[in-house]
Amino acid sequence: MLGPPSLWTANLLISTLPAAVNAFYPYHPEYERSSNEALSPSHSPHSRRQGAASSHNLPSPVLPIRRVPVPRDNIFNILKSEDPKQGNSVAIDQDGTDVSYMVAVTFGDSKKEYHLLLDSAASNTWVMARDCPTEACKSHSLFGKEDSSSLKVQATPFHVTYGTGSVSGVVATDTVYVGPLSAPLTLGLANNVSQEFSSYPMDGILGIGRGSKAEGSIDAPSVVEILKSSALIPNTIYGVHLNRASDGAKDGELNLGGPNPERYDGDLNYLPLVPNPDGFWEIPVSAVGAGDTDSDIRGDRTAIIDTGTSFIYMPGPDADAVHRPIVRSRKSGETYAVPCDTKTLVWLQFGGQYYNISTVDYIGRDVGDGYCQSLIVGRQTFGEKQWLVGDVFLKNVYTVFDNEGGRIGFGVKRTHQEGDGDSSNAPKPSSSANPNASTGSFAPSNTAVPEGSPSAGAQRGPAGSPSPTGGAAKTPVSLGSLTVSFVIGLVAMHLY
Repeated sequence: MLGPPSLWTANLLISTLPAAVNAFYPYHPEYERSSNEALSPSHSPHSRRQGAASSHNLPSPVLPIRRVPVPRDNIFNILKSEDPKQGNSVAIDQDGTDVSYMVAVTFGDSKKEYHLLLDSAASNTWVMARDCPTEACKSHSLFGKEDSSSLKVQATPFHVTYGTGSVSGVVATDTVYVGPLSAPLTLGLANNVSQEFSSYPMDGILGIGRGSKAEGSIDAPSVVEILKSSALIPNTIYGVHLNRASDGAKDGELNLGGPNPERYDGDLNYLPLVPNPDGFWEIPVSAVGAGDTDSDIRGDRTAIIDTGTSFIYMPGPDADAVHRPIVRSRKSGETYAVPCDTKTLVWLQFGGQYYNISTVDYIGRDVGDGYCQSLIVGRQTFGEKQWLVGDVFLKNVYTVFDNEGGRIGFGVKRTHQEGDGDSSNAPKPSSSANPNASTGSFAPSNTAVPEGSPSAGAQRGPAGSPSPTGGAAKTPVSLGSLTVSFVIGLVAMHLY
């Protein structure tokens, strides 16, 4: 028992979806006023709610350009980033809500841009095909022989299955252009795309992962591997810098072949990969907590790091422990609500370094009565000790994926005036022993950031090691009436 139901409720329900390894999760929270459980005592003083951010500092809302879908045209607004200054790099665009991050590519002699979801958990690339008759394709840019004379279509079929929905089609080859680089690529042309993709801005997937050795997967190298074998980049390494729409700094970028030292301060903190049969980027987790409280989660937890996943997923008991220190937090099923104006930061420890997750990143849309949805979800997507860690965390760090070295590196984001957060030494966390744990009562956490802290609420994590903050606390950006989390990266392409 986590505590008795409250008279006030902001019930967070999630559609029942299969928890499969190859999963695509359309995330549809429904809010009711029943069956809501208190996770934490409510006797802490209620902070004054922050006012809304100035509208001129926020990007335009992501809305369809026109209501009637026109075939072969992407109808979504895309929040584009500026071209990176470092060579062998390409801008990472997004949907304006920090839910999906994409790279614009072209194929062959076509001049049309295709926005593909940047996916570190998949090695294969696919794009919606011009001959796709399904409704989902009508709202996206489509690709076919009419667009590129160099496109070679094979007879080999492929099929990608997600938690709900799927795509299928045939294998093809063409030259792909990613920023200043180009190379021949084997990809999938999806001519059958399920309805779930109608609401999402990407025209396909750009697989930059290590790939799966599973039987039946398409025998084709990833974009990164091709660029390395073509001597266009020195190493199968790439750095990822994800921007926040609310910061106004359109500086998302993918650095191919090596990291961009201008994007982080100090040294990179490298973590060795845990062997994973699916080729996922999986690393050990040292600790997790919120505010000054260590959640006391022990026992070989690991995190699968995925740019193609929006939220953070962990088994329910772990998610409960993370939310306990957040005063007046609540839960319903596998979803959580926290006070919208909480200053309590969630933090992760990797390899002795602590990394804060800003409130602007883990606090989602307003669900009423001063509560907002937490974007840390109590869902077991893989093993009972495996977490799926996506963009909610990755926006707070600069991340390096080193395939040759078998490691992931995190860097403290370099502070600049356009929005990246400050870093600072942090207080030691309180004892991880929770005297209330056996009763299910959640202890309060004194984590309000004092007035006068750097950067109007610079965020501090535990333990005295530098940690990124992800920016000053702001009013969370609403994800709209439909909040969608992509676990779209964790897929495999299978031959029929």
